[in-house]
Parts: sequence; structure tokens; C-alpha cells
Amino acid sequence: MKDSLKGRRLHALAEDAREGGDFLKALEYVDRATFAYQKDSDIVGLSEVQSSRQSIFKHLYRKTGDLAFLILEKHSAIAAVEIAEQSGIKEALAIPYHNLGKYYFEAKEYINASKYFKKAIENLETYPNNRHSRSSVIADIRGHQYAAEYHAGDKTALNRALDALKELKNSQEDSTYNKNAWVSGAHIRIFQMIARDNLALARKHFGEATTIIGLDKRQILRKRQLEKLNQPIY
Repeated sequence: MKDSLKGRRLHALAEDAREGGDFLKALEYVDRATFAYQKDSDIVGLSEVQSSRQSIFKHLYRKTGDLAFLILEKHSAIAAVEIAEQSGIKEALAIPYHNLGKYYFEAKEYINASKYFKKAIENLETYPNNRHSRSSVIADIRGHQYAAEYHAGDKTALNRALDALKELKNSQEDSTYNKNAWVSGAHIRIFQMIARDNLALARKHFGEATTIIGLDKRQILRKRQLEKLNQPIY
């Protein structure tokens, strides 16, 4: 597999801009990274940067409520999967699968969301040399899968989601930013799962997410997500 250093550098800048809330700058970097990856024949990077584009549109949809951004999110996610599929590089599919699952979750298509989260996990476990095949990443995706299963009607998925959160907390992850984003995100998902079913546990997870986000000032998007939650339990 070819690796575009320029593409990775621009891709990282896009991620930083998005997480800082500068979505226009993030899109500019994504476009530049797209060109760099294509020029250097880095198909894995080319597919994954479309997932980054999708994530920008996801946050724009959450910010504005404009369905046009949800449509753009959907087609960016599909493009990432199709580019990875046509490359013939099987391990390129994990992150695009994961992010297509995120789109379906955002669109409340929970059965499809669960399907693609599961496909992402299976891919990461099948190809352990993938740089994303870390226990922290797999635990994070498991949490997404079980949240989707719960929303699809399987209430037993709550226990699996709690186990995945424990697994995530105990996993090794070099990036404290990622770890805090993923753990706080897991707490938020569990809060949203059970806010009407288990008031005491919902309060606990909302509080834990609030603490993590409050202590890590880099969690700008998580803070916005938390502030927008309709949580009449307090």
C-alpha cells in the first residue's frame, strides 16, 4: 500500500480544524488532502478522508438542522466505502464502514447502523496489522453497535454497551484527546439510550460525560453536543 505523507499531513490539519469547530477550514484541508492522496495513489487515505468530509457534514447538520448537510453526510460516507471497495485493499474498509454506520445512526436507521458497525469490527479483527486495529478503537465501535441495537429495540444491548465502555476505559490509547472524546461519547450515547428508562443511571452517565468534557478544554464539539442535549432529568 502506498502512503502519502502530504495527504496525511493535510488530513491531520482537517481533523484539527473540524475538532476546533472551523468547518470551512476543515473542508478546505479535506479537498487538498483528497488531491494529495489521489496524486500519490494512496487509496486508503483517499477513502478515509471522505469519511472525514462526512464527519464535517455531520457536525454541520447537528449545528444547523439543515437536511442538506445530512444528505451530504450520507453520500460522503457512501463514497468512502465505494473508493475502499474498488481499491481491492480489504483493510481499507474498516473506517469507511464505521462512518457509514455513524451516518445511519444519525439518520435513525439503527438496523443498518448496527450492520456497518459490526462489519467495521470484523474487518479490524480480521486485519490486525491495520493501524486502526487497536483495542480502544474496537471498543469504541462496539459501543456504537450496541447503542444502535438498543435503539432498534434490543434492550439487552444496554449491558453490552456498559461492558464496551468498561473495555474502552481500560484500553491503551496514546491520544488522550481521542480517549476522552470516545469515553465521553460513550457516556452520552448511554444517557440517550436510557434517559426515559433508567433515570438514576442516565444521570450518572450524563454527569460523567460532563466531568470529562469539563476537564479537557479541547473537547469543543463534545461540549456543543452536551449543551444541545435535551436533558430534563436535572
